[in-house]
Amino acid sequence: MLFMVKITEFYLNKASYIAVDEFGNKIDVNIDYWQNKFGISVKNRELENFVKKLLKKKHKVNFAYKMLE
Repeated sequence: MLFMVKITEFYLNKASYIAVDEFGNKIDVNIDYWQNKFGISVKNRELENFVKKLLKKKHKVNFAYKMLE
């Protein structure tokens, strides 16, 4: 028998993104939200600053309240 249990905590863990610059170059972005770390395949200061802002906003943030019932 399957019981429905209310989820009380829901976190972002890891994410992978592709950023494209003005010249069409693709940059791989890997973010570990849980460990508060990131990796970028090509050095790009603007992208690094953006990712740091994402980490500051999302590091260990509980998103359970956003789940639909």
